[in-house]
Order: sequence, then C-alpha cells, then structure tokens
Amino acid sequence: MPTSERTPAPFVFSTPNRSVIATGELTPVAESEALARAQEVGTGVVGLIPFDPAREAYLYIPEHLEFGESLTGATAELAQPAELERLDNPAYRAAVGAAVARMNNGELDKVVLARLLRARYETPLNLSQVLSNLLDQQPRAYVFSARLPGSDNYLMGASPELVFRAEAGSFTTFPLAGTANRAIAGDPTEDAQLGEELMRSAKDRAEHATVVEDIRARLAPVAEELLVPAVPQLVATPQLWHLGTEITGRLAPGMSSLDGARAIHPTPAICGSPRETALRLIDELEDFDRGFFGGLVGWMDPQGNGEWALVLRCAELSETSATLFAGAGIVKASQPEKEHAETGSKLGSFGRALGISTAS
Repeated sequence: MPTSERTPAPFVFSTPNRSVIATGELTPVAESEALARAQEVGTGVVGLIPFDPAREAYLYIPEHLEFGESLTGATAELAQPAELERLDNPAYRAAVGAAVARMNNGELDKVVLARLLRARYETPLNLSQVLSNLLDQQPRAYVFSARLPGSDNYLMGASPELVFRAEAGSFTTFPLAGTANRAIAGDPTEDAQLGEELMRSAKDRAEHATVVEDIRARLAPVAEELLVPAVPQLVATPQLWHLGTEITGRLAPGMSSLDGARAIHPTPAICGSPRETALRLIDELEDFDRGFFGGLVGWMDPQGNGEWALVLRCAELSETSATLFAGAGIVKASQPEKEHAETGSKLGSFGRALGISTAS
C-alpha cells in the first residue's frame, strides 16, 4: 500500500476482491463528462459523491491508477485523544423522538438520522496507521481513504455496503437495512441467536423491505433485467448483524456503473422514505452537514465498469482531530435510547481503528 510515513495515497479503495489506488496529479472532471474523459485518456475515474443528490460529485482522473489484490494492514496503537465530544448525545435522542412523532402524524415512513463523535488530539495522529488498522480489522469491508477537496484532511472508512458494481453489463447491488449487535466476546450460540432474532424482527424486516422496493423501482429505468430475492440474508460484520439482499441484473445499453449508482442514491437505507420528505427532515433535525457521509465512494473504468460503496463506518481525519459519523433508520417503533445505542455500536467500527471506546 503506497503511503508516506504518515499520510496515505490520495485515493485508496480496497474491496473483498481488488484494490484501486490513485497517485500523482489528480485532474478534476465533471460527472457528466466522467465516462467520456476516462475513454479519452484511457484510464479510470475515482472519487466521492455527496449524500445530498443535488450537490456536485468530487470526481477526478488520476495521473496513475493501480489495480491489484485486496490490501492488508496491521493494527498498531495510536495516540489517544485528549478529548471526546458528544459521546453522550441528548440532542440525538430528542431528534429521534421528534422524527417518531412526525411519523405518527403520517408525514413519512422512515428517516435515517445520524450523529457525530469528535476526538481531539494533542499528539499528531498517524493517518497511514489508521488506514492500516482499518484494513486489518475489517478485511471483508469496502475500506476507503480519500483526500478531501481543498484540504489535507482525509475521509476514511470501512463500509459494509456495496451500492453498485457493474462489469460487462451485469450489475449487483447489496443493500443493508436492519441491524443488531453481535455477541463478539460471547458464546457463538448466543451470537447466532441474535442473528436469528434480527431475521424474525418485524420492525427490521419492514425497514429492509422498504429499501429493497425503493431500489427495485429506481433501477427499472436503467436495467433491462432485474432479479430480487424474496427473502433477505444475514450479513455479519465484526461488530454487527445486518439484513441484506443481493439484487442482480443487466444494465440497459449505454448505462455505466455510475449511472446505476446515481439512479438509486440515496436509498432509504441512508435517507428514508418518501425520499424528499426524509431529506427535508434530515436537514431540519441534524445539527451538522453530512457532506460525503452517506454518499458514495468508488471508481469507474473507460468501459463503464466499476464499484461504488456507501460512505459508512467512517470519519473525517486530520492530524489533530477525528470526526466519526453514524446513523440509524428511524421508524414508528423506534426508541430514542435504543437508536442512540445502535449508533454508538456503529461508531465503534471506526472507533476500534482509533483505539477508542464509543459506548456512552
């Protein structure tokens, strides 16, 4: 993994099947011209798409683009933060309560509400080592690191969710919705039971079905074949169980991986339903700008093949701070304390890479 001693390459994307690393000069490219420019120069496009679908993507053609095997890392201890902010977040619990009230009034069916955790450092943080920790701890995730536009900050994460992969016209999308903690240090039987309880949860199954049906409808205009399993499957990450459905099909002629990803972004799994109502409520109830959190990260080659993952289990990093993001799907049955605890568990995915506890 090419890095300096303390900072990674400008763009690193490691999936369970491959890695993509961009180095050298990065030439920005408009989203509408991305595929044509990639074909013109004979290389690929990499970058980030914000959560807000109305905002411009941050895409660029790198001077060098290297494809290889999945990357590995090694975990090492990092400097501990001098301060943790918003570990306990009463405002988040209040926002969940307000959202549930709006649902009971019939305004919407679901909204995803997120919160932040900030760590501040007096001893400079080694960003290359943070990425190495993520690669070591999350070997089955979509691990990414991207230098943010106009700064020396990085967005890093280990996403469990593939939004869209296309290769030779065939595509896969694997939405996750519905979450439960795993019994990491406990009895394997207990861990399996927690997964089975998630599969039987009416709340989580309904939440998951909403996501799948939304994706089915949004892919219809860009797909000529679409296969949607009737029942979700259990997906395990090191900390959590999720419900997931692997949807496959074939893209319509002329469509690229970026077209497919854009067609379904943002899904109810990261936004809510109905989408426009959920977007407005997120803007009203969240006290920060999501930016690229909940957006997309990935790459596309000159043929339109590529992979785009959801920007989850992530943080924005500098040498002096780390801002961690996590969200939870809120429905009528949601309880503020439980959703606060769920987001705490999700924050723990990145917290573990930093060596900090996110439990409040």
